[in-house]
Amino acid sequence: ESSPWTQYFVDIESRQKSQRRLFRAILELREIVLAAYRGRNEVLRAALSPQAHEALSRGLEEVTSTMTTTPKGSDSPSKEASLRAFLENEWVAGFHDVEGEGNLVIPEQIANGQIYQSRPATTRGRQAIVEIASESTAIIKEYSALLNAPFTVYCENQRKWAETDAVRDREYEGDVSVKHLSSKYSKDIVEFNKSITARFLLALQRLTWIVQLANDPWNRGRHWMFTSYTDLLYRRIVFHPNYNFDNHADASYELTLGKDRESYQREEAARKEREMAEAALRAAIVPYKESTDEDVEDEGAEDEDIDKSEKEGFLGWDVEGGDDSLDPSRCNGDEDAKKTRVNEEDDASLDRISNEKDNTDESEWDQIESTDFDETSALDPFAWARKFMWAEGEHFVHNFESIVIVSIQTTRAGTLLLTSHSIYFHQTDDTIDVMTKEKFVSDGKNGPSRQDNKWKLNRLTDVHGRRSMLKSQALELFFANMEGLFLTFNGTKERDLFHAKLRGNCKAPLLRSFKSLNPRVVFKKSKLTELWRKRKISNFQYIMALNLMAGRTFNDITQYPVFPWVLADYTSETLDLSDNKIYRDLSKPVGALNPDRLAQLIDRYNDLDGFPEEEKFLYGSHYSSPGVVLHYLMRQEPYTSMHIALQSGRFDCADRLFFDMGGCWRSCNSSTSDVKELLPEFFSCPEIFENTNDFPFGETQTKMSVDSVKLPPWAKGSPHEFIRLHRLALESEYVSNNLHRWIDLIFGYKQRGPAALSAHNVFHYLSYEGSVDIDKVTDDLERKAIEGHIQNFGQTPSQLITKESHPSRSRREEEPTPLFKDLLLENMRCDTPKKQFGGPKQSVVGAIISLHALGDSIFAIHSDFTLCSYKLHHARGAVPFYFKNDKARVLESKDASLSHNMVRNENYSEGPSTGENHESKTFEKRRQPIRNISFTIALGANSSNSSSDPSHLLMSCGYFDDCVKIHSFDSLQLQSSQNGGHRGHINCLEVGDEGEMMVTGGADATCRIWVVDHDALAAAITDGFVKSSLVKEELEETKCFISHVLLGHVTPVCCVAICTKLDVVVSGSQDGSICIHNIRSGKFIRSLHIDATTKGVHESCAGNGIPVKKLAIHMDGSFVAHLRDGSLHVISINGQELCSAHTGEQLNAMIICPKSETLITGGDLGSVRIWKLHDLSLQCTVDVKKHGAITSLALTPSESQFLCIGSSNGLLSVFSRKNDVTIASSLFS
Repeated sequence: ESSPWTQYFVDIESRQKSQRRLFRAILELREIVLAAYRGRNEVLRAALSPQAHEALSRGLEEVTSTMTTTPKGSDSPSKEASLRAFLENEWVAGFHDVEGEGNLVIPEQIANGQIYQSRPATTRGRQAIVEIASESTAIIKEYSALLNAPFTVYCENQRKWAETDAVRDREYEGDVSVKHLSSKYSKDIVEFNKSITARFLLALQRLTWIVQLANDPWNRGRHWMFTSYTDLLYRRIVFHPNYNFDNHADASYELTLGKDRESYQREEAARKEREMAEAALRAAIVPYKESTDEDVEDEGAEDEDIDKSEKEGFLGWDVEGGDDSLDPSRCNGDEDAKKTRVNEEDDASLDRISNEKDNTDESEWDQIESTDFDETSALDPFAWARKFMWAEGEHFVHNFESIVIVSIQTTRAGTLLLTSHSIYFHQTDDTIDVMTKEKFVSDGKNGPSRQDNKWKLNRLTDVHGRRSMLKSQALELFFANMEGLFLTFNGTKERDLFHAKLRGNCKAPLLRSFKSLNPRVVFKKSKLTELWRKRKISNFQYIMALNLMAGRTFNDITQYPVFPWVLADYTSETLDLSDNKIYRDLSKPVGALNPDRLAQLIDRYNDLDGFPEEEKFLYGSHYSSPGVVLHYLMRQEPYTSMHIALQSGRFDCADRLFFDMGGCWRSCNSSTSDVKELLPEFFSCPEIFENTNDFPFGETQTKMSVDSVKLPPWAKGSPHEFIRLHRLALESEYVSNNLHRWIDLIFGYKQRGPAALSAHNVFHYLSYEGSVDIDKVTDDLERKAIEGHIQNFGQTPSQLITKESHPSRSRREEEPTPLFKDLLLENMRCDTPKKQFGGPKQSVVGAIISLHALGDSIFAIHSDFTLCSYKLHHARGAVPFYFKNDKARVLESKDASLSHNMVRNENYSEGPSTGENHESKTFEKRRQPIRNISFTIALGANSSNSSSDPSHLLMSCGYFDDCVKIHSFDSLQLQSSQNGGHRGHINCLEVGDEGEMMVTGGADATCRIWVVDHDALAAAITDGFVKSSLVKEELEETKCFISHVLLGHVTPVCCVAICTKLDVVVSGSQDGSICIHNIRSGKFIRSLHIDATTKGVHESCAGNGIPVKKLAIHMDGSFVAHLRDGSLHVISINGQELCSAHTGEQLNAMIICPKSETLITGGDLGSVRIWKLHDLSLQCTVDVKKHGAITSLALTPSESQFLCIGSSNGLLSVFSRKNDVTIASSLFS
């Protein structure tokens, strides 16, 4: 009645009817209460509280008095008033509260011991409710049992009914209906996709602009730094851009002492002015053509579409300053517009995009930003993990608290969630600097202080046990992109639980490591020692493998890999690697190399009488510690920043810095506190010796400015030459024969115990595993002191061999000499077998456009698409090999080739080419087939080295349909034809060393990374853009999968090279640009070009570059580029030119022999030239010009190497070592 009646009733009559029904119900209720009061008042008095019973009595007395005054049977207003009075009395209107006791609800008016007017009530009311509840429960239970019995019978009847034919017929009719609806739905989806395509293209165009901004290193100068991951040989050779570079000018030792502060400010102002001028100049030089009027009109229309798509928010592409970031003046040559923005808009935009690119983990692209997850976070403790996109069928496995992720520079604590498909990490505390133990402050402005991460387990390849604080409570996980994840757990049990759950409940198809986490067990099972003894792997590879198995890692500065000093001569002008006197004694630790110093250390050891025997030591310092690592690597980030943090915000005194290689060796041989060994970078990374970033290291007390490291005279002032010779010294015969003695000291039985004492190899006891259990140390000061010593003063690797000595390596005599090792003309010969399938007078006509060696078989692919195979064996006698025809077959894709029609009737001249200056149409037409087709061979995922293995695949491009053709090797049948998303002609392709990765380059100025016949690897490394845009809709089986699209060129790509061990792809384009990318991550690294005027290497897009024709990569970190002007350039993978030469011809084939660091080239002049790779000095020339131009080259992988030479007349020649030195050859010069 307090609300308008129209709110509940349609008319007044409905309201009156409802009111009458309500009154009748109230009347019945009153009569029931009144009857109970009159007949069972004593029961009510006992059941109700005194106050409630008193109120009930008053209310009923009022009702009784009202009823006596109203005539019987009347329905007067006094009756309504009586009912209203009943509702308004204290007993009805009050006593509404209840009290909960377990599952019981006790009303307020029930007698439950209340005290009213000093009279306590009984508890009989409460007892009655308890009894009623108990009886109700029993009734409900009995009722449920009676109810379930017929329901069970009903379910059984339903089951029998469901098995009848009538029901099955109805199910069939339902399936037909579902299929019909599904077909209709599919058609609707097709129409919907068509409508989406237009919007997608607009978004893709916007993405293109963003990618160009992010991948244009020519916009400004770059600085470089070490990466957090390695190549496949666990080396860190390739540097990546440092988008958060800091010149550390304020960390100068002299500046921090108050010297030259005014001079620094003046120089800083001048430097900024120079940088502004250089930036303006760079912004004015853009390698894009000028826009025409038609282009401007088209761009205007496109801009309208882009603005529309941005308003709609398609695909979530959201970039700050969207209109400005898509300004066509960035690429259309509007110099005035560029200059006005160079210090404001362009730099800010590039900084933002670059920092995001560098700081954003790949998993963050799977992260969903939605408030829905935040709202449920209070209910779901793992709501943070739900923000990532979960795989289909992914489920929870286990969670681990207080996990610490350790990296080279920081530690992050948080919660780790393990699911069936991924690892999720939620950071709960601030990121801590490993050097200062304080909150880490990054130079980047956009990186969050705390972040969540995701690692997909389909990328996981290895799991190794690691130590933290000398306890086996950590793991290091390696992924397919060579990223390492170092996890520290709360004890060994928790670590082992994670490992067991990972192997037993998760999907990791690429996981290949041993199940055991014990370093000694892993070492015994690895069989690497036998491979090393047989010289199947190098000394470098073996030492690195020992480091990894012994717990050394690039992710923990306290457990960095350790390598030996191998040379003792840092003063000679030349280095004779065959002279044993130049080497260090590998049977002794560094501290024992100097007898005089060793005597002092022994005296000090004997004086430690107050120490327990197990705590006595010879050396107070260690051969590997954070200080040692930062001492060596301080010239490159992030170690520069770590060095400054270690020294309380400044560089150390210049006299204590690493600035002289010879001086460092002398210090290690004389100082009682300096016994440090070397790092792997001393054999792979020349940049550690160069101050490429111009850091202010200061001056020594002798006024010598510290800059780059002073190298030995035999290095000729070149860090690359030092690394080359140092690496050769590591692989020398002396080191190979004595390396096992050093292994005994570092990883073997001489590391600890009596053998270590007799070898003078005893370090501080807190550097050894198991020497102390920190968890049992109760004193906080003592605990912190022990932790500080372990973290800062070095840790000894895990002991891999405990009893016997490490076996020595096999002698050099047991290993065949490589073909180009110690090359002497009198020991070499070149033969052209008479019986071949190809040749001017044979059935197979055409040049050999591709040569491949597999096992003892040679495969020659001719320009008429005939595949000829030959058997090539080592032999004894005058001719050092046995050559036999095998079979000749024609490829199925012959008719699809662009060059097939041109080579059908061509006849190749047997005479030599006229050279590079011959430009006649006949010459160009004759050579056209060689340029249009590219063949290579890929091995299946489970293939072997057998030449008859059917899993071998033959890859080729250069067809009219712009596809890569994939043929089986046994039948030559076409298995697959794919374009990989290329828009236009595919110009070139190459397959990596292992046969699993392939790269193609196209006329669309892009490269594609392919995974060959390896589904698991393809799923692991393929990026999200490729998965969403390039994967075929039809579910057909294929042999190759696109994993990455490589950008960076602006003109067609004409040549590519790939090195899977180095994990890089190098590509060259028509404008002279040379781009370098990572293979497994697809990341752009740098762009180079050789300037046509200065002939020097420049790090930028080619504005005046020379077109690139051929590329070849050496696995140790350099590549060779052959340009159209006939020149050869050897360039480090980090962009520094090492040497150059001019060939005087156009090369058609170029390969590198890694064992002897030899470059082999062949071209139009018909001669094979053999060059030393490090200086491009010509070793010899093999003249086969009578067979025409050299068209292809191949080295056999057998122990006795042969060089196979393919010529334009279709003949195959073999270059080899003589068996009989008395037989001479006239083909050499």
